[in-house]
Amino acid sequence: MSMRGISWDNVKCFIATARAGSLTLAASTLKVSPATLSRRLSTLEAEHGRLLFARTPAGYVLTKDGRNFLEACETIEHDFATLESLIKTEGNEPSGTVRVAVSENIANLILLPRLAGFIKRNSLIEVELLTGSQSIPLHGREADLAIRLSVPESGAFKVRTVGAVHHALYASTTVIRDDKADDLGIIGWSEGNEELPIAMSSKAHPLYHNNPKVRVSSLQGHVSAALAGLGAAYLPCIVGDGYSDLVRVEGPKGYLRQDIFLIMHDDNIEIPQIRVVADFLVKAIGEAKKELKGV
Repeated sequence: MSMRGISWDNVKCFIATARAGSLTLAASTLKVSPATLSRRLSTLEAEHGRLLFARTPAGYVLTKDGRNFLEACETIEHDFATLESLIKTEGNEPSGTVRVAVSENIANLILLPRLAGFIKRNSLIEVELLTGSQSIPLHGREADLAIRLSVPESGAFKVRTVGAVHHALYASTTVIRDDKADDLGIIGWSEGNEELPIAMSSKAHPLYHNNPKVRVSSLQGHVSAALAGLGAAYLPCIVGDGYSDLVRVEGPKGYLRQDIFLIMHDDNIEIPQIRVVADFLVKAIGEAKKELKGV
């Protein structure tokens, strides 16, 4: 395949459609009509000499050639973004947007309370925290950095252990006062979440009932269920200790402990604004060490 004659504008249309999986959604993102986008994609396929999409009733699905082409395009896209970032740097002061994939709890309880000071010291940097319920994929460059409790199974990443989060068992003051913790047991995780380390650890606890009366699918749901007196919740200490109406029943000794990892692309390490944000993340998590340990 030769790249000679291929329009980069058409390639950007291809990338947007591949990520959206829908001509209509991609057209909306690019602010063009679906007809214009369809024409650009057809032109690109003619230039490329391969069918890149299978047009199905469910949307635009990448063919094998399309998947290979997307991988090559994303590499080029990243190189352009890196070049643009370097060009925008004013003097020696880092600038630009840095996207950080992180859990909502770490974002809300550790990073956001410390972010104002960081922004004051680095006024040309914008930080975007991506806290969706699903893990943000790193291979597609959706994020520049990630704070996670697990490491990628493959890929060119630099991984650093920056801390650890400890867990304990919590129940509402009402449940403790009425001595009902043993009767109610531990709140369960809903189907589809049972392989999570926290779900498996709570299930292994002696207080866990084989058929919990309540199952929820989010950590905040476990907090709310515990506050409502529906059972005990197996929680990270930094979360459980933040609620005055929750009492630590047991732990953290002998309970789940998970390392916290900073993950970044190998080729991002030398980009000034990414390096500065990475240093901030390490410092922020280090400052929250006691809260994470529950001491």
